[in-house]
Amino acid sequence: MGSEQQKPQFLAMLHDALTEPGRISKAYTLFHSYSFGNALWIAEQLDARGEPLAPIASFNRWRELGRVVKKGSKALCMSMPVTVKAKADTKLAGADPGTEQDDSRRVLFVVRRHWFALHHTEPMAGAEPQAIETVTPDWNAGRALEALGITREDFEHTNGNVQGYARPEARRVAVSPLAVNPAKTLFHEIAHCLLHSEQARIEDGAELTRDLAEVEAESVAYLCCAVLGLPGLEDARGYVQDWLAGSGCDAASFTDKHARRVLGAVDKVLKAGKPAATEAEG
Repeated sequence: MGSEQQKPQFLAMLHDALTEPGRISKAYTLFHSYSFGNALWIAEQLDARGEPLAPIASFNRWRELGRVVKKGSKALCMSMPVTVKAKADTKLAGADPGTEQDDSRRVLFVVRRHWFALHHTEPMAGAEPQAIETVTPDWNAGRALEALGITREDFEHTNGNVQGYARPEARRVAVSPLAVNPAKTLFHEIAHCLLHSEQARIEDGAELTRDLAEVEAESVAYLCCAVLGLPGLEDARGYVQDWLAGSGCDAASFTDKHARRVLGAVDKVLKAGKPAATEAEG
């Protein structure tokens, strides 16, 4: 890994990530996105109980996702809009029939207690547990993180659509226990730490936009998964190309300006996770 002989191969794989058909994973839309006010209220309730932040869903939605709420779990509250029919004496005087004002309906906000955090649930009987560790004969996540000086922390986020996150300046990453492709997500977050901290700006001195940072990180994830034979390549291509479309770059200009950064990060990630014997041989 890292030799000049492999560079053309990796450039060809990067070109595939930027141009071959992909798809946007359904993982980003499985959970409802609650309002900021409700998300804050949920966080306060969990904190008051001494519980961590975690993905939130209703009792029925967890069942649809293959999980059941544990017996004895206490539901969480949110404020929800409810449309009700107004009484005759509350109608606005002079309103035209058929208008929003006239009719007779208004929206009230009521408190409902229907939601549970991930740690309040467990897989349904017979369901396969989600694998979150990334270990192959050629690569080990724990070894790579240690070698790169990156710490993996518990995932704390109430939005179940978030697959993972990174704190690049602190060199910390987290992967959701619900991540559809946990290996790909881990590579993506590691790439943010390697490429997008205060110590790793783009070489011409200009700070990366969010679009290009995401294209870089997911390109690293794509190449790592492709080399190690891990799943998620079609999803990665869709993600890369979606962010690329909003970046102002096309595949050719991205390759010209960013390929060296992407390939350099891939080289570091793969070398860092090699088994000791393999690394000695290389």
